[in-house]
Amino acid sequence: MVRKSFSELLRRPGPVVLVGAHTGLGAKLAEEAGFHGVWASGLEISASCCIADANILTVSENLGFADRINESCAIPVLCDCDNGYGDAKNVAAMARKYEQHRMAGICIADNPFPKPNSFYGKGLQLEDSAVFSGKIRSARSVTGPDFLVVARTEALIQGRGIEDALDRANAYADAGAGAVLIHSKKKDADEILEFASRWRGTVPLVAVPTT
Repeated sequence: MVRKSFSELLRRPGPVVLVGAHTGLGAKLAEEAGFHGVWASGLEISASCCIADANILTVSENLGFADRINESCAIPVLCDCDNGYGDAKNVAAMARKYEQHRMAGICIADNPFPKPNSFYGKGLQLEDSAVFSGKIRSARSVTGPDFLVVARTEALIQGRGIEDALDRANAYADAGAGAVLIHSKKKDADEILEFASRWRGTVPLVAVPTT
């Protein structure tokens, strides 16, 4: 079976649905259950090693898990790469390596390195949006057109509000992100639905479950 790219999936009507995995078996079960792709979850991978989701594992360690996931299924794998493991140069090196290993894409977030888990604390520092936009451009400069770079903003998670989240998301799309990930700590979907209703960007939105 030929592995589809995310760019191909995103051209089809309706949502593209991924499920998290941290093992090859989990990825194979996701494929057999009919999911469109796999999210190589940083939280799951860290938890499987009994360590905190706080940039403790290296790029190579996370890529090792992603390799096993990718080798076990024929659906595209989107890799949770936290904040890119450093500055723009680190992001470029990481993105190039993930593409060389045949991953379908990466997701990087606008929190600083090293990061806390998204759901730990509130009002924590985020990366300056111009600096993070530079990371996106850096990743795009070394990868091909079918490699998906998803920009994740933690603005709602850190209580910065819809306006800041929209400003950041637009900046990241302008910098070349192929999709924007938005999520929330709320127990209902209202904040996400408001963001989506006001989104005028030209790239798709990615949503993950709230608490």
